[in-house]
Amino acid sequence: MNIKQQFSLFFNQMADMVFLVEWKNNELWYTSVNKSAQQKLGIEMVGRRLVDVLPETVYHSLDENYSKCIETRKPVTYSDLNLFVSDLPASETSLTYIEEAEKTFVLAITKDISDLKKKAEDYIFLESLVANTVDAMLVIDTDGIVLKVNEAFSKQFGWSAFELMGESWESFPITPTELKTQTLVTLSLIKTGQSVPSQETIRLTKEGRSIHTSVSYSPILNQENKVVALSMIYRNIQHLKELEEKLEESNDAYKSLFSYHKNAVCMVNEDGIIENINEACMTITGFPSEVIIGFNIVEYAKMVVPNLDLDKTNRGEVANYELLFPDAKGRDLYLSVTNVPIIVKGVVKGIYIIAQDITEKRIIEKEREKLQEQLTFQAYHDSLTELPNRRLLEEKMEESLLEAEKKGSMLALFFLDCDHLKEVNDTYGHEVGDELLIAFSKRLVMSVREGDIVARLGGDEFVIMLHGLEDMSQVDKVAARILTTLGSPYSIHGQEIHATSSIGISTYPANGTTIKQLFRQADQALYTVKNAGRNGYRISGTPE
Repeated sequence: MNIKQQFSLFFNQMADMVFLVEWKNNELWYTSVNKSAQQKLGIEMVGRRLVDVLPETVYHSLDENYSKCIETRKPVTYSDLNLFVSDLPASETSLTYIEEAEKTFVLAITKDISDLKKKAEDYIFLESLVANTVDAMLVIDTDGIVLKVNEAFSKQFGWSAFELMGESWESFPITPTELKTQTLVTLSLIKTGQSVPSQETIRLTKEGRSIHTSVSYSPILNQENKVVALSMIYRNIQHLKELEEKLEESNDAYKSLFSYHKNAVCMVNEDGIIENINEACMTITGFPSEVIIGFNIVEYAKMVVPNLDLDKTNRGEVANYELLFPDAKGRDLYLSVTNVPIIVKGVVKGIYIIAQDITEKRIIEKEREKLQEQLTFQAYHDSLTELPNRRLLEEKMEESLLEAEKKGSMLALFFLDCDHLKEVNDTYGHEVGDELLIAFSKRLVMSVREGDIVARLGGDEFVIMLHGLEDMSQVDKVAARILTTLGSPYSIHGQEIHATSSIGISTYPANGTTIKQLFRQADQALYTVKNAGRNGYRISGTPE
């Protein structure tokens, strides 16, 4: 029984999608496809090449995995969860290498793993929730084993995630001994799915220091509404407790809060003049008290934050805003400011201005934005030439085709390469070859209009898309200009290098209306140029 007969016997009735692919003439061909795959995909595949059946992006992904299986002769498994995309299924495919009668096959079985997709999405959501919660957070399973802690927890209590992960929650002394029973009773209630109000209690740091803490408990449920884990969110209310105690002792607590606050605090009168400041105000700004006291901070705020409602504080409400303020050395400070009304017997008598220095935070945010811009550029551009890569090219081409269809205009696709790049690499080394490609790409950009697209697919392959063409004479002129520009010798590392180009050209709509069709026609034209001796161009469909 040969492989095709075995396929029909064992896989034709299988619910999973199964494909038998043959590797011949250095290409992948569909040999057999079971009923499930045929019904789900609705495409005639048997006897056709994968490259002709699949979308280009899908084909390249599959080709990489199939090639790996064939080259290593070992099983390959790959998956596509399509996370957070509701209308796309999640799948996992296993590839098995098979040889029969001097032929090479790959058996592919694709399973639906939509349940795994949902679990992965839930896990990512939980990871994000824990990581980004500003309060200290601890997650344990129903047996009390620590599953997650966030950075805020480590900062607040001193235990690192490394010390806690996988350990029993009860094994580290965060809860005072006398409060253990109360906490265990609370956790027991949570395990049964009951809600428990937040509790004000005492918790201990790793060093044994007591912290007044507000603890919120929440059950984490699975799809069957069963409690599988518990979360505890700790909010440090130590400062509130201390303030309450001090207020009970004396009204001097206001003075203590004012004097020892880590942020800059100013007492401002009804006219907006600073009358008193704390030590942090001088430390943060660098100005001595005699310079700051007497300064009209309200008038300054109106000037730098024109949309700020400063009357809000005069109405007895707290106001929050950001302020740019130059320090004593002329450096801009980014301040997060809170205006708190000073109310005496129901009448606003002035303002406490509390300013937190967030300069470092803003600098980090700007650096992060800059890094994000760099990462975005790298994702859409070739790392060597900085030209658009295949990903950006295809997006631009889709836009160009839609616009051309709408306007009824003509496009031209130039598919070209750098002749004899291999000989340059072999003779002078890859560093010179890379420099040649960079110079080559710059000449291409100089040869076309600003709005046209020049992209590098990889290796010595480049693509040019010309927009808004009126007739074929423009195509000939650009092609001739490119060949002339590229025909001049290059001087690289003291070497004079000659590198011409072969160009295959297809036009829209004459040679196709899709990216795939235009590429295929341009590639065939390029092949003709190469066979004719290179250093030339050919437009698809024109006589040789």
